[in-house]
Amino acid sequence: MPNDSDLEHLQSAFAAIRDQLAKAVVSQDAVVEQMMIALLAQGHCLYEGPAGAAKSLAAASLARVLGLQFDRVRCTAELSPHDVVGLGAAPTGTTEVPGPIFANIVLVDDFARLPASTDALIQQAIQENRIVLDGRRHGLPEPFMILATRYPEVDAADSIVEHHDDRFMMKIAVAYPAYDEEFALADKPAAPEPVDLEQVIAKKDVATFRQVTSLIEAPPHVIHYALRLVRATRIHEGETPDFSYEWVDFGAGPRAAHYMTLAARIRAGLYGREEATADDIKAVAHPILRHRIITNSNARSTGVTVDRVIRRLLYEIEERQDGDEQRPVDLSD
Repeated sequence: MPNDSDLEHLQSAFAAIRDQLAKAVVSQDAVVEQMMIALLAQGHCLYEGPAGAAKSLAAASLARVLGLQFDRVRCTAELSPHDVVGLGAAPTGTTEVPGPIFANIVLVDDFARLPASTDALIQQAIQENRIVLDGRRHGLPEPFMILATRYPEVDAADSIVEHHDDRFMMKIAVAYPAYDEEFALADKPAAPEPVDLEQVIAKKDVATFRQVTSLIEAPPHVIHYALRLVRATRIHEGETPDFSYEWVDFGAGPRAAHYMTLAARIRAGLYGREEATADDIKAVAHPILRHRIITNSNARSTGVTVDRVIRRLLYEIEERQDGDEQRPVDLSD
């Protein structure tokens, strides 16, 4: 377990990060929490929301507050791998700059428009934390996180779910601000001025916080709960509630259970706790599962969304069962 002073440092830093970001973006506490979890987990995120929901501003503001470099890849059908890599991580000319992929936080805007060759480069960066182009290997910085933006799907029945979405740790859903907050924005007599955000931590602190959160524990009953949630999404496996048969075509794989318990551990650390709880599992279930569950035609025709499926899972699946305090017998012995 981490020591108390390290946990207090992490908790106070996270509180300060949220306070700073609240100056720039409104109604995005959950988004900030999820981006921090992914960054500390060395994960990457799908980042979905309507136009004008401050997705880019939130990502750039997070980088500024963490003392990290931010850049953006604007996707088009003509975007080539060379446009993403540029002149490499450390070009020699005085007027040359690295390609956008070499920032710490990279916003890949309108991810669905990437051509196949450039998409393959982004997937390599996600999977291997490096890229190879024209026979040259390029290492990527630490920390490194991709936020791949999408607009909400209008008709999920006509959408193609890419198999490599599972490589993203989370799918973060960004919503418009609440009524009162949007009223306050509309009531301003002039366009909002840019906010001067303070840097809260240094880049090296990210590595320190990763070490701290790696020591957070998840008791067996919390892991069992995560597994029950994930396995309940898989039809024809004998552990599936009836509503999953009615609404789900494909469920979540083993990555979901791993990421769910990892995210729960990190979330516990952000709030100064030494152990993850079932409440942490519930808090991360939506972003972990929403891109790993594919609803069927019956669900789509009746307006049942993936988030509704997850809410039903959280309502139906028991937090604790007999034997949850035990770990399974190690079959390798």
